[in-house]
Amino acid sequence: MHFSAPLVLASLFSLSHALPQLGEPAQALPGRLPVSYNQPTYKTYSHKSGGVAAEVKASQPFTIKAYNSVSPIHMMDIVASNGSFFVGNMTGSLCPIEVGECPVGNVTALQVTRKGEAQLDAQVNQTQAVYIGPHGQLRFSLPGGELEEGSENATFTLQPNPIPAPPGIAAFVFSGVGRATGYLACPIAEKGPWQVFAGLGGIKDSWVPGGDVSTCIGIDALATNYTSPVPAAYQYV
Repeated sequence: MHFSAPLVLASLFSLSHALPQLGEPAQALPGRLPVSYNQPTYKTYSHKSGGVAAEVKASQPFTIKAYNSVSPIHMMDIVASNGSFFVGNMTGSLCPIEVGECPVGNVTALQVTRKGEAQLDAQVNQTQAVYIGPHGQLRFSLPGGELEEGSENATFTLQPNPIPAPPGIAAFVFSGVGRATGYLACPIAEKGPWQVFAGLGGIKDSWVPGGDVSTCIGIDALATNYTSPVPAAYQYV
């Protein structure tokens, strides 16, 4: 079995709380994107759920980067690892030996569907859902796994051509419980990595690594197409 080793986290979160309530969205934040976008477009892709292939309207697979031009993490990759998403970490993936020719496994790619759900671009025959955890964390499930109680898995959207981003760039946006202002990247150590949370109001100090929300960096998630003919990983872990 092949592993792409993720960082072992020192911080675990309780699952007993509901999602925090949204605060008022901040406007014209330094280094951030404006909130005006074009409409998203979708194509039909073969998507496996519960071991059964089904045709669904979904976006082209894409990778995401942190966007905040006045931060030290500007345009760094946002990756899946240990059930969550991070800036400044490695993608966590596995591929059983019996699969034979494994995908590259060191890239995190996602899709969004017309229903507003997000999923990882994985070869495994059950969906790995992307969702917002009970403390606002951007998380992903095991293949076909249930979401944690108090989580939200919609609405995610892919909103093309945010200005001033170059043409062909989109914003990966969550607005499931209202209007989130992008995401927060919260440092696990002084120089990272940073764990990614939805930009919701009401995030408590005790919910983030390091115990201080004021150290988190507000970011947007910029998406670019992932054009490989095969999924980015067999399974994310």
